[in-house]
Amino acid sequence: MIAIRPMILLGLTLCLSQGGLLGCTSQAINTREQNSLVDLLARCEVEFRQGNTSRAIETASEAIRLTPDRAAAWNARGFLYASQGSMGQAREDFAKAAQLNPTHATYQRNIGVAYLESGNAELALEALNQALRLEPQSASTLNHRGMAFRRLGRLEDALHDFDAAVRLNGQDATVYANRAVVYALRQQYGEAEGDLDRAAGLNDALPEVFQSRGLVEMLIGQFDKAESDFSRALALGAGDTVLYYNRAVARSILGDSVGSKQDYENSCRRGYLPACGFSKIGSQTGSPTL
Repeated sequence: MIAIRPMILLGLTLCLSQGGLLGCTSQAINTREQNSLVDLLARCEVEFRQGNTSRAIETASEAIRLTPDRAAAWNARGFLYASQGSMGQAREDFAKAAQLNPTHATYQRNIGVAYLESGNAELALEALNQALRLEPQSASTLNHRGMAFRRLGRLEDALHDFDAAVRLNGQDATVYANRAVVYALRQQYGEAEGDLDRAAGLNDALPEVFQSRGLVEMLIGQFDKAESDFSRALALGAGDTVLYYNRAVARSILGDSVGSKQDYENSCRRGYLPACGFSKIGSQTGSPTL
């Protein structure tokens, strides 16, 4: 069975990723307290961009200590926790930001994204629905709600949201990539391939796009193109066990027994047990897998 990537969640769409923590401080009040907050968040952003996330968290925590009633400080620290994979702490900070500023759609969306990253699509859907009530024309929120719907098996609802997101922002590669997954699950492989072509044209640095396109190409028998896209995904930094396994299958079908055996071995060493038997018998072909 071919391995279609079940969801492409390409980073959190939070204030920091949209242009800096300063973008989160929308209330420009000329007070010493506000100036201190702005200075701390600016420093926090610099530290994060320099790769010193732990120090950035300390700075954000200092901003919270000085201005505990400012939602931007809580949201900033939530983003930093999320960037480290600490989704429980991130959700707590995002929830505090939303409590302090319940009409700010970004804070609600951040809660939803954190739940998605944690694998809880039901709670993600609740938060994203609230974000859309506050900001109905948000392509980013529609994109994330589409992912929540897909996680829940609600493919029609997911497709509806991705279509709406494309109409609002047709230049976001991740929306096309996510819609392609739904098309593939509906066995609409031509539409899936078309969306992945668009995604690759908009952003050719996303390994998930090439990995997903390779899988669709496997489904329609384009094994040479699939092998090329799998290789591109690996060159861009992807390296999960299933990717090596699926490239091994493509290479075996194409008659590259040496390359296939190497990929089976790589997949086996990374812990994917179905690859281990084939790594010992380079001439045999496994079945592409989820």
